[in-house]
Amino acid sequence: MNTIERTRCYDHNPAASVVGEVERLRAQNAMLLAAIASANAAMAAAPSWHEMHRTAQKMLRTALNEAGSTARPQLPPRRLA
Repeated sequence: MNTIERTRCYDHNPAASVVGEVERLRAQNAMLLAAIASANAAMAAAPSWHEMHRTAQKMLRTALNEAGSTARPQLPPRRLA
């Protein structure tokens, strides 16, 4: 009797559960590939952003030097809420 109950508990069509698992893994794989592509695009844009930042810093230093100020401007203190 115990063997009969165990047989009823298990899936009689394991191919259906395997197909469901494969589809779940394919969907997860597609999401991961999309995330990797997005990260690659962000990393490819990072060097240009850094270059623009360096250029902006140089321009600011030049403008401060021309204005006669060698000290960096200080930001106002942050207020924590």
